[in-house]
Amino acid sequence: MEICLGLLQTCGYKISSSWISLTLLFSMLCMWTSVECWSYHFSNKTMDWQQARAWCKEHYTDMVAIQNQEEIRHLNSSLPKQRNYYWIGIRKINNVWTWVGTNKTLTAEATNWAKGEPNNGKNGRKMGENEDCVEMYIKRNEEPGKWNDERCGKMKTALCYTAACENDSCHYGECVETINSHKCVCFDGFYGEKCEHVVKCDKEEVTVPDKGSVNCTHTYGDYSYDSLCKYSCEKGYQLSMSRPLRCTASTKWSEEPPTCELVKCPELSRPARGSMNCSNPLGPSSYQSTCVFTCDEGYVQAHSPSNTLQCEASGSWNASQPSCVAVQCPTLQKLENVLVDCGDVDMKFIYGNTCSFSCALGYHLVGPSRMTCTSAAEWSERMPRCEATTCQNPEGDAHLIPKCSQSPTDLQPGSTCIFSCEAGFELQGVQTIQCFENGQWSRAIPTCKAKGCPAPKTPTNGKISCSLSPSSPVSTATPHPPGMICTFSCDEGHELEGALSMECEHPGQWNSTPPTCTVVRCPVLAAPENAHMNCSDSEPAYSSRCSFTCGQDYSLDGHELLTCDRHGNWTGPIPTCQASPSQISTIVSGVAAGGTLFSVVSLAMWILKRLKQKSTKFELKSNSDIEAPPQFYKNSTDSLI
Repeated sequence: MEICLGLLQTCGYKISSSWISLTLLFSMLCMWTSVECWSYHFSNKTMDWQQARAWCKEHYTDMVAIQNQEEIRHLNSSLPKQRNYYWIGIRKINNVWTWVGTNKTLTAEATNWAKGEPNNGKNGRKMGENEDCVEMYIKRNEEPGKWNDERCGKMKTALCYTAACENDSCHYGECVETINSHKCVCFDGFYGEKCEHVVKCDKEEVTVPDKGSVNCTHTYGDYSYDSLCKYSCEKGYQLSMSRPLRCTASTKWSEEPPTCELVKCPELSRPARGSMNCSNPLGPSSYQSTCVFTCDEGYVQAHSPSNTLQCEASGSWNASQPSCVAVQCPTLQKLENVLVDCGDVDMKFIYGNTCSFSCALGYHLVGPSRMTCTSAAEWSERMPRCEATTCQNPEGDAHLIPKCSQSPTDLQPGSTCIFSCEAGFELQGVQTIQCFENGQWSRAIPTCKAKGCPAPKTPTNGKISCSLSPSSPVSTATPHPPGMICTFSCDEGHELEGALSMECEHPGQWNSTPPTCTVVRCPVLAAPENAHMNCSDSEPAYSSRCSFTCGQDYSLDGHELLTCDRHGNWTGPIPTCQASPSQISTIVSGVAAGGTLFSVVSLAMWILKRLKQKSTKFELKSNSDIEAPPQFYKNSTDSLI
């Protein structure tokens, strides 16, 4: 049975299988009104979901796909009441509820499930059977128009529909079925009742760039929706934006017109150990730029077939950038007992690298110890060799006596030599030396030196001067060799006792003992009559001093201070103490009063003595710089007769 949904209200009446003539009348009415509508159909017998779908597709368009609540209400009110359960076009596919006619996923907004549904048959379904199909309640007492998930093998009435839309219903749009009609939903870029009109974009906005061109293609008319304008640039230039301009449904072009920009190649860098010289006629690192590479001395170009690179229109250089690598010297040959050290293993034979050579134990190097790889890819020296190591014959001076453990011509490492000296000579250095693995002696070869005399002792208050010759003085801090003569002298006020000089004779002995210096002494002085004498030393010697003072009623006649000089003499005669004039008057008065002969004689003797002293008296300065002739002043009293 079928129900036609048209503009007439009668199209929604429910039809029974016995009203065939009335159905034909409805169909004629739909044709007479020229209304395009779709119709619903249901089967007279029940079938499972798969059979229902196949039956709908065989006789009609497909199983009903509910699109809105209005359609649900219409079906619930229009279909026969005696059949309460109808299969509709919803099924679970990959565990998702899906409209089978459109393969669209069922959204929450489009659902019309009965209360507690879908429940996958939790209440009493058979084991292993899932409720993956959907039935619709029609005019049921409870929840009419609602859905329920059910096992697909159940027997239900098939509910189908016949589409109203034809292939040419809409020119550039989709025909959408409605309850009472259909409508065209236009595709992007089209409008009109049947989507027969196309939108257009502004032709003037398609501008031609400098150094470029544009080519437009039109699908639906000049500069209309989906027209494409493709840009291109002259050689050496590239588009700022590669996408074409497309006329969109909004009547706007999809992009702004691009510009043609000068092609640039990746920026090059100066290679290590080399240089780069570039020419840029249009711009740095741009189309037609040329760069020439050169390498420093000792380096050659690598990793590129050319030393000249040119920027091409593609934005790439015509070749890879060259690098500079060091030249390679020949590999060094391996020689027996020669040890080679060239540093880094990966760079040992390149320009500038130096190789050092050494020998195994027991051998020594003959030839250069270092070689350098030159810019000409050659080594700077010839390869050295290693020869067996021996120490040189330890020949010393004429007085050295060596005694070695091996022959002097075959002193191999480990050999030892012991040294001694001839009589009269002493060893200078170590007594024993050993030959090392490097062909060197463990210590310096000793020498023999003639035995010298010990440094002579300098006399107290004296000096010493030693020399081999008048022009070659020798320090007294070191041993004195044979032939050295030492001369002695004493300080002022001292006199030499012993030999004036002595000589060092073989084997290291002086021919005499060092002299001594003794202080010069002066005669012992006696205090004058009526005088007091005070001396600095108990025994008068050089620089000793004696001072004199007289008693009461006496005055000093002579020097008050005498000094012992460097010759052993006092600097003046011993002074005397003379009576004062008051004492002389007393004596004369006594003579006059007594008139004795003795007093007269005594007075005469005293006067004569005074006259004698006056005639011999002379002045000496105690600290005079002029040396007085040697004199000896005795502490004695001159005879009165």
